[in-house]
Amino acid sequence: MSAITDYFTAPSDEHAAAALEGLVDLDPAVIEANEALYRTSPDVATRPRIQLAASGTPILQAKGVDPAVSLGRLEASLTGRPYDEVAKGPRRGTLVAMSEDGDTLVLAVSDELRDALAELNADGVATAAAAWAIDETSEPSEESVPFLTAFAELAARAVTQGERMYGYVVI
Repeated sequence: MSAITDYFTAPSDEHAAAALEGLVDLDPAVIEANEALYRTSPDVATRPRIQLAASGTPILQAKGVDPAVSLGRLEASLTGRPYDEVAKGPRRGTLVAMSEDGDTLVLAVSDELRDALAELNADGVATAAAAWAIDETSEPSEESVPFLTAFAELAARAVTQGERMYGYVVI
């Protein structure tokens, strides 16, 4: 059974943890300002996109992008640091909150990954996708570039607003 993972931004760990109590709404409604872009550009229309919850929280829904191992490999690729060093980072995939029954988690995304993603341009996304794989076959999947494009947009938004990134995982 695979987990469902959504990525979102929040100003603090406490705010992110409130997602478990429903205090931070993570049910997305499409960002109105970007709707015209998604309707007019076929390549954009088919890729993952950032959505906005009623609470104003930006969300990127992801399939099978693990906040610990997959994002650790991505961070290693983007920063040029060895995976073993990245894995020891203080915020990489650390538990922020867990539901009482343990089937829903909020995990931190490292600030180093957020910052590296926020700096990517289109060429950087393509290069990163070639070096990183979403699936476990160690080969870039067709979904790598579209996901990384949207993930980089979410990271840039977080940096601009002084927020951190989180994974909301339902097991």
